[in-house]
Amino acid sequence: MASYALITEPDPARAAGLLSLLAAEGLEGATARDGAEAQEVVRQRGAPTLLVTDLVLPRVDGFALLSWLRERPDSTGTRVVVVTAFDELRVRAWQLKDVLGIEALLSRRASPELVRDTVRRVLAGQRATLPAPAEPAPEHEHQRLARIDAMRLVDEGPPEAELQELVSEVAQAFGVPVALLSLVLGDRQWFKAHVGLPPSLAKARQTPRDWSFCHHVVQGHESLVVPDAARHPVFRDNPLVRDGIVGSYAGAPLVTSAGEVLGSLCVIDTRPLVLGAEDLAALRELARRVAGDLEQRARARQVARLALPDAVRAEPSLTEAAALAVLADAVRALEAPVLLVAPGRRPHAGNAALADVLGLPLERLSGLTFEAFCQHVAGLTADPALTLRQLDLASESSRGFRLTLALERPRPRRLRWVARPFPVPGGVAQMLTLSDVGGAPSARDERERPSRVDALTGLDTRRVGEERLLREIGRCRRDGVPCGVLLVDWVELGRLNAERGFDAGDAALRDVARRLADLVGTAGFAVRWEGGTLLAVLPGVDAAGTEAVRHRLQDGPGAPEVVSAAVEVEGEEDPRGTLARAQAALARAKAAHRATRLG
Repeated sequence: MASYALITEPDPARAAGLLSLLAAEGLEGATARDGAEAQEVVRQRGAPTLLVTDLVLPRVDGFALLSWLRERPDSTGTRVVVVTAFDELRVRAWQLKDVLGIEALLSRRASPELVRDTVRRVLAGQRATLPAPAEPAPEHEHQRLARIDAMRLVDEGPPEAELQELVSEVAQAFGVPVALLSLVLGDRQWFKAHVGLPPSLAKARQTPRDWSFCHHVVQGHESLVVPDAARHPVFRDNPLVRDGIVGSYAGAPLVTSAGEVLGSLCVIDTRPLVLGAEDLAALRELARRVAGDLEQRARARQVARLALPDAVRAEPSLTEAAALAVLADAVRALEAPVLLVAPGRRPHAGNAALADVLGLPLERLSGLTFEAFCQHVAGLTADPALTLRQLDLASESSRGFRLTLALERPRPRRLRWVARPFPVPGGVAQMLTLSDVGGAPSARDERERPSRVDALTGLDTRRVGEERLLREIGRCRRDGVPCGVLLVDWVELGRLNAERGFDAGDAALRDVARRLADLVGTAGFAVRWEGGTLLAVLPGVDAAGTEAVRHRLQDGPGAPEVVSAAVEVEGEEDPRGTLARAQAALARAKAAHRATRLG
C-alpha cells in the first residue's frame, strides 16, 4: 500500500488545514476536490494509508467513493475518517461502517484538536464511536421560521418576475432543466421561484418537508450535492427520486446576515449531475447574493409600509412632510444603502451606507435635484453618458426600475439598483435600494484565479476544463444533440523554444490559443490541457463539424504547425472514454507527423 494520506475535500482552505494537520503527524498528504479526482489519485498512487473524506462530494459522492475503494484489493489496510455536516448522512454512514470500512465519523464543524485526536486514534487501530447527532435547538428553528415570516417571503401571488428570471438564468448557466429558490418552512418546502418543474409541482409550488433535499441544506448549514440520487443510500427511496423527478441535486444555503438559513438556491437534473467543485463554489456565491437581495427587499418593504394607504387612513391628518420625516428616520437606521426620493423626484434622505458606496456626503443630498444625483452616479462609471441615459429612461417608469451598474469609483464594484414607488400624502415617492452583486474580484478570487485561468494563454486551466467538459456533455445528452472534442498539439514547440527562445514559443502558443478560441466561438470553449496541448469542446457540433473546425485551424492562411485530432462523444460513454479516444487519436496523428518529417 502507498504510504500517503488522501484528503477529499471541495473547500481548498479546509483541505490546506487538513494537510497541515496531517503533516504535523508525519504523513505525506495528497488532495482531491471531488470523488472522481480522488479515484484518479488512487489509480495513479494506489490505495492510501489514510483517507479523510467528506460524504458530500461533486461528481462522485463519498458513499460511492468508499464503495469503489473497498473493491480494490490494495485497500484492506486503508483507514477511513468520514466528515459530514448532515446528520442523516452521518447516521447512514455509521450503519454501513463495516461494509465501507469507516473507523471514525466527524462533524464538519469539528475542531482541529478533535480532528487531530481522531486521526491519531484511527492510525493506532482504534475505532471511534458515533458522535450523537447535533439536534438543532427548538428556539433556533423557531427563530428561523420567525425570520421568514418577518421578511414576508411567502405569499399567494405568482412568483416575482425578477426571481423567475434569476432561476432561469441559473438553470441555463449550470446546464440543468430545473432550478429552484426554495424556502424550508415548518412542514413543507415552498418554491418562491422555479423553472422546469413538472406541471403538478409547478402548480402546487411545494412538497412535504420530508421529501425536501433543501431541508438537509437548512439542517446542515452547508451546501449539499447528490451527484446520483438513484444510487445514494440516503436519497434513493425519496418519492421525488422514485418518480424520476430528481436524478441529482446541488443546493446552496440562503443565509441571512444573522446566520439563519431560509432555504436553498438549488439545481436539479434527471440525470447524474456532472457539476464540479468550481460550479458549486459559484452556486454558493449566487445563493449568498440572493439571500442578501431578499433581505434588502424585506428592508425596503418595511420602510415603504410606513407610507402605505392603510397607514395614511389611520392618520388622515398626516402631511407629506410628516410622512417623509418618518420615512427618513427609518432610512437612516438601515444598514443597506438606501435613498428616499420624495414626490417630484426630489432626493430627500439617504444613509451612511449610501454615502460610502457612492462617495457622496449626506449633507449634499438635500440640495441636489434627481438629475444631478443621477449625473453624480453616472460619473462613477466608465461610460457616464450611456449610464446617464439608462438612468433617465428607467427612472421615468411609474412601476419603478431595476438596473445593474458597474462602478469604477470610489472602488470597482457592481451594484443592483432597485427603485420601488409607493404613495404618500401629496404624491408618489420612491425608495432606491442598492445591493452589491460582486464586481471587483475578492481576495479569494484573486488567490484562486491561477488555478482557473492559464496565465500564458488566457484559456481555462485543465481542472476547470474537465469540469466544463463534464457539464457540456451532460447538457448535450439531455438535449439530444452531439458534442465534439478537439485536441491540438503544437508539435514543434520544443524546437521553437530551443532555436528562438521561450518568448517566441510563448507567443506562438498564445497565437494558436487565440485562433482556436475564435474558431470555437461563444457556444464552446477552449482549454490549455497541458504543455503545448490545447483542448476544444464544441457543444451541438457532430463529428463532421468538428473535423471541419480542425481543418480550418490547420489549413487556413498562416496556419500554425500543429497536429490535431477530432472525435464526437458517443452515446452514454463515460467522458473519460471520450478523452481517451481523443488522446489515442492525437498520439496516432503525432506519430504520423513524425514519420512524414523523417521520410
